[in-house]
Amino acid sequence: MRKVELSGLTGIRFYAALPVYLAHVTVIPGMEALSGGSVFFNLGVGSVSLFFVLSGFILTYNYADVFRDAVSAANYTRFVWDRLTKIYPVHFLTLLLVLPIATFSPHLRLDWRAVPFHLLLLQCFWPFSTPTFSKYLNVPSWSISCEWFFYLLAPVVMFFALGNRRRWVSVVVATGCACGLGFFLWHGQSDEARLYFVSWFAPSRFVEFLVGVFSARVFLTSSGQKLAGVSGLAQATGLGLIVAGAVARPFAAWPLGGGLLYLPGAVLLVLGLAYGRGFFVAHLSRPWLKRLGMASFSLYLIHVPVLRVVRGVCLHLGWEVRSWPAFGAVVMAMFMVVQTAALLICYGYELPLQKRLRSLLIRRRGVARGARQLDARAAEHAMPTRDNPELARQGGRL
Repeated sequence: MRKVELSGLTGIRFYAALPVYLAHVTVIPGMEALSGGSVFFNLGVGSVSLFFVLSGFILTYNYADVFRDAVSAANYTRFVWDRLTKIYPVHFLTLLLVLPIATFSPHLRLDWRAVPFHLLLLQCFWPFSTPTFSKYLNVPSWSISCEWFFYLLAPVVMFFALGNRRRWVSVVVATGCACGLGFFLWHGQSDEARLYFVSWFAPSRFVEFLVGVFSARVFLTSSGQKLAGVSGLAQATGLGLIVAGAVARPFAAWPLGGGLLYLPGAVLLVLGLAYGRGFFVAHLSRPWLKRLGMASFSLYLIHVPVLRVVRGVCLHLGWEVRSWPAFGAVVMAMFMVVQTAALLICYGYELPLQKRLRSLLIRRRGVARGARQLDARAAEHAMPTRDNPELARQGGRL
């Protein structure tokens, strides 16, 4: 049965992508000095944490019926292929666009060892703090590498999380891994290594995805009427906690430097929006905002290559932003550019190619299934039987 669309969770993706854009638009000369940079950056960190929680929630909501009782090879293959066709086309396109930019950049020398890691989305699987491959090429793709890690584990995690008797298995395993990593980082590791492992390392960020999975379990198994009455309060509290996390992040202990600081706010916001009550949900459900939410993935990956090109041009010409009116004008103008590019990529490239790639697996399975059926029928018709003595004699001679 097709699930009801949670339109508020589509629209929020647009607003979650905005702080990430604001965190990176300061690369244009003069912008960081005016903005201070840190608040925008910390809000961007919170947005990524929200995306991870949202990813676990939406996937569990959509695939709960598929993986609740078992994980088969066919369902696992179909799931992984569907997710790969969602993230890889835009990632590959933006990687091609940023490669020449990174090659000729005088400010960040490209480590060519990073290219195969980015090509295979493995830059955040790297279990060492140096070299940090995730800081090269299209830097926002580090979170897509984390998502790829999540997708590979998601069917098994959903199987354990959705079963009443086995739901604690994934929690126990994740807690054990987190404690082991914390013990490793606590003794003798540099601040740089700690920052890498709590912020960029895909297994570390899996906690946020897992929390999203269990949030979806709560949503699917709880009484909607009781919790829907406080959905507006949950949304407001969630937003407030995310902003508070951005303000407190510079003063937080190092284990909270990744996304853990934003988890309570992200969970409340996602659950509040999922129950679908209030003015904010009605706003997020508007068709134009849903379209922007659909294009948020393309916006997330295309904005840095565009900004790097503009930065290079400004540096070459000696241009610099020196006033607040110019700051605001640049923010708005660049946003219009990257948003237009995102819409064109999403609806002209991402979604059509995604549909075509997914149909390949369906067609291939259909051909294979049809061939097996034909082989079975041919074998059935060619089988020697008492009712067909001529075939029996021929079979005996063969």
